[in-house]
Amino acid sequence: MSSYRERCKFRRAVHDSGPRKASSIRLVVLHSAEGTSAAGVASFFAGSAQASTQLAVDDRECWRMLPDLVVPWGAPGANSDGLHVEICGFAKWERTDWRGHEPMLRRAAWKVAKWCWQYGIPARYLSDKQLANGTARGIVTHVQVSKVFKKSTHWDPGPGFPKDLFLIWVQNYLAEIKSKRDR
Repeated sequence: MSSYRERCKFRRAVHDSGPRKASSIRLVVLHSAEGTSAAGVASFFAGSAQASTQLAVDDRECWRMLPDLVVPWGAPGANSDGLHVEICGFAKWERTDWRGHEPMLRRAAWKVAKWCWQYGIPARYLSDKQLANGTARGIVTHVQVSKVFKKSTHWDPGPGFPKDLFLIWVQNYLAEIKSKRDR
């Protein structure tokens, strides 16, 4: 039985920028994978792709490509201080398309909540100004990183991504994690 709380399968990405300290992590960066298979994303990053992220999630499973304390090649400007998750969908999707993949969105929200808890990242979206200041902690998207740092032209996860619902799930899962840890 698959659950969004399962351990991720592992397939190492080829490219990264080496180790980092946990104290340097301040961001969670959301991506759309531009595909529908987390295993496919893991295979792509394990090949010759000039990119990498920590996780990829789809409706059925999660794949880890890099440890948290390794700098990915995910979104220039937010790599050394960001944890990156590929959500298997398309930037062109409308909100209804994304909503048709609730297991995937919940799986990603659970993983993001765990990161928020583990690294003291508030479960909130940052403004462009907050992202640019280099110290604020929170959740951002690849399109936002592209806009702020002007080092790529990616526009994922796209305007149809249900950011509001996703954040509610992250916040609810984070509260659940905290309540279990406080027992």
